[in-house]
Amino acid sequence: MKEKSILSIIHRFSSQESCVNHLESIRWPDGPICTHCGSTHIHNRKNSNRHLCRDCNCSFSVTVGTIMHSSKLPLPKWFAAIFLIVNAKKGISSLQLARDLDVNKNTAWYLQKRIREAMSSGSGGLLRGIVEVDESYVGGSMTNMHKSYKNELGIYPGGMQHKKPVLGMMQREGNVKVIVIDKADSKTIRPLLDQHIDSRSEVVTDGFGAYRMLHKTHAKHVKLNHSKGIMAFDKYNTSRLDSFWTTIKRAIVGQYHRVSPEHLQSYLDEIAFKFNNKGKDLFDLLICTIAQQKQVIATT
Repeated sequence: MKEKSILSIIHRFSSQESCVNHLESIRWPDGPICTHCGSTHIHNRKNSNRHLCRDCNCSFSVTVGTIMHSSKLPLPKWFAAIFLIVNAKKGISSLQLARDLDVNKNTAWYLQKRIREAMSSGSGGLLRGIVEVDESYVGGSMTNMHKSYKNELGIYPGGMQHKKPVLGMMQREGNVKVIVIDKADSKTIRPLLDQHIDSRSEVVTDGFGAYRMLHKTHAKHVKLNHSKGIMAFDKYNTSRLDSFWTTIKRAIVGQYHRVSPEHLQSYLDEIAFKFNNKGKDLFDLLICTIAQQKQVIATT
């Protein structure tokens, strides 16, 4: 059942019980399993969302081990937050989310942080076939930055000191992976390409020196000399990845305005999650991901 609007979410998941029942149907389709010992000998308490294990005598709930664990916020607000975030094409600010949910901005920021953690959990396997690779720099605008602060940061006209380098890898007609890196050089980039791209792939890059000798580790390396205006050769190009960079910069600059380097990866994970799952019911997909996050036996 694809949720069409926030009103349908509010109607369908209006109570704590309805949310719990939905999560339990996903996590435990054959009945509750103790998150402490793995036993199926469970006592279902009446009028309670917690279960009691008959073997280890521990109580537990369906949110144990998930991003919702130990949260005092009612599950209906969690569900509404998930819907609002996944359906905001260019993202939603914590201030706007706070207004929509009637919570304070710190709670809204906490919700976004935890929900983005769930979005990053399904990064997928190796990229295969034709894989576009490029690096970019992501950061806020310097338009309103005071000159003294620019000098303090050592920023000069056209410089990138205020931005973070980001490596993008995109499978043709497939998923994208985006990773914040400390430095855009061969020493940093090459291990990531080996880790995330199948060695039988055809890798398409520009002429940046960090990509030299890729033909020795992958089936084929196609270099497009962008500085000479060569943007495509035969079936090889990086146009799809270039379009993705535009999406990221519109979200960062247009919606979030400024993102600290320590949290940049989580913002990129959100954008990549939405891109990789176009056409799917993002709300249902993320709820399933959250409910199934921790199927291992909890130790606490």
